[in-house]
Amino acid sequence: MSRALVVLAVLAAAASVTGLALLVGSDDGSASPRGLHWAGRPRVVTPPELPTDRVLYGQVRNDAPRAVTLRAGAVRVVDRAGRPLRSDVRFLPAFARGAAADVTLAPGRTAPITVAWRGGGARRVVVGSAALRIP
Repeated sequence: MSRALVVLAVLAAAASVTGLALLVGSDDGSASPRGLHWAGRPRVVTPPELPTDRVLYGQVRNDAPRAVTLRAGAVRVVDRAGRPLRSDVRFLPAFARGAAADVTLAPGRTAPITVAWRGGGARRVVVGSAALRIP
């Protein structure tokens, strides 16, 4: 099984075990996601078969006064210097290859987030203008 398939399998397992939808993204320009914060501490796991890969899952909350739309294509995992790492994101209640969608969060609402990346030194998940620290 290829590394990518193993990471995707871990994402699917994380979603089914925790009941999380696979959600991440960036804003649509109608409101800034600067009010986007972790709702609780996210978890980061290392697949045993892939020691350089990581999977993060948790909840994000919109603390902004207006709704924000999150887009998978605009999410980046970056290292300390701000360099992007290879990562993968999905917007669905379960993993499906190639499927992604936008998610709109009203003020005060939360959404599950799952993101996988390869490589060391990840520091933040960048969602539009919001930078969420990776624990």
